[in-house]
Amino acid sequence: MKIEGVIAATVTPFTKDGVNYEGLKTLLSKVVEAGYHGVFPTSSTGEVTKLTPEERVRVMEVAKEVAGGKALVVAGTGTGDHLSTIEIARRYKDVGVDALLITPPYYIQYDWAAIYAFYKKVLDKVDMPTILYTIPLATGYNIPAEVFELVANEYSQVVGVKDSSGDFRYHLDLIHLLGRRLSVLQGLDMLFVPSLVMGAHGGVLAGPNFLGRIILEQYRLVKEGRVQEAVDLHNKLMPLWRFMGGCGLVGKLGGKWPTLYKVAVQLVHGIDMGPPREPLPPIDDKDRKELEKLLRELGLI
Repeated sequence: MKIEGVIAATVTPFTKDGVNYEGLKTLLSKVVEAGYHGVFPTSSTGEVTKLTPEERVRVMEVAKEVAGGKALVVAGTGTGDHLSTIEIARRYKDVGVDALLITPPYYIQYDWAAIYAFYKKVLDKVDMPTILYTIPLATGYNIPAEVFELVANEYSQVVGVKDSSGDFRYHLDLIHLLGRRLSVLQGLDMLFVPSLVMGAHGGVLAGPNFLGRIILEQYRLVKEGRVQEAVDLHNKLMPLWRFMGGCGLVGKLGGKWPTLYKVAVQLVHGIDMGPPREPLPPIDDKDRKELEKLLRELGLI
């Protein structure tokens, strides 16, 4: 399997009692109808670590139903140990997802031998198309490209790497070392166009939640060799990405990252996102007004 294009890392709407599955269906339908190549609901953007195992499975059942074979369905583990990762992966496989994205161990900063051992224990038990993942601002460490190379060479089910490091030099290493064997996928909207220009295969991004077909248009322009037009579109979005914290993980509002995306979805699509799942804070009126201003300038509201 070669994964290319734009996979939408969708937000999760909540009610005071749990997941708003009808709202999720509406959002996923909009993303699929827009033509995105895949959906990824149990993502960091989707607050996967705050979902119960039962909620994660149900979310992926909804995604599979909505995608209906028109878009790739990717499931994220959100777990920090090999036993929980294997268990949720098996449940996702029963749902019939197309690919698994493995969250690396978090909370403790592990050495590379421990990370390699973690992947071995999981991949010895889980035989389905798998995307490896690095997200140092959530785990506290970045995984060397050579570790991913070692794992990919040993396990044929590894099909890609998602890079949410924000380190472009590291990203170029991934493309150079792994790009002929694996799909290298950018995890930050802010770096999507530069990544494509340098040879990345696509992105797993949050922008498709509320930007309509804009991210797809960036992908199409680069693939057609119309790089300057893609750069112009990228620059048009930069004020938004700078406000939202470099696509969520860094910047002045990084701690409110999923909540900002959920408010944007509510403003653009009118889907009730409900309250953020604690301990995520709501955004204040000042931030909401600034977000409204930026979305209005882009013609989205």
